[in-house]
Amino acid sequence: MTFPADPAQREPKGDHNRRLALGLDLEQFAAEAGVTPAQLKKYEMTSPDDDFDLDVAQHVGIALERLEQAPPSTQKVQNVAS
Repeated sequence: MTFPADPAQREPKGDHNRRLALGLDLEQFAAEAGVTPAQLKKYEMTSPDDDFDLDVAQHVGIALERLEQAPPSTQKVQNVAS
């Protein structure tokens, strides 16, 4: 299950930052999420007060959760257990 579970509660700018932390460019992540690069760019550039495509948001959320569970070698931010 993705967090947040309701795609309407997603934060496109936050998802953009999560994608960047994974080290994936727009095209790579769009392919992972099953959306077009244009759809992903439009979603990520959505202003906080604007509406966004809920289907794209759901695909993005699922892909982020999956990739963060098994990070690609491109991941920029490393979580180190102390």
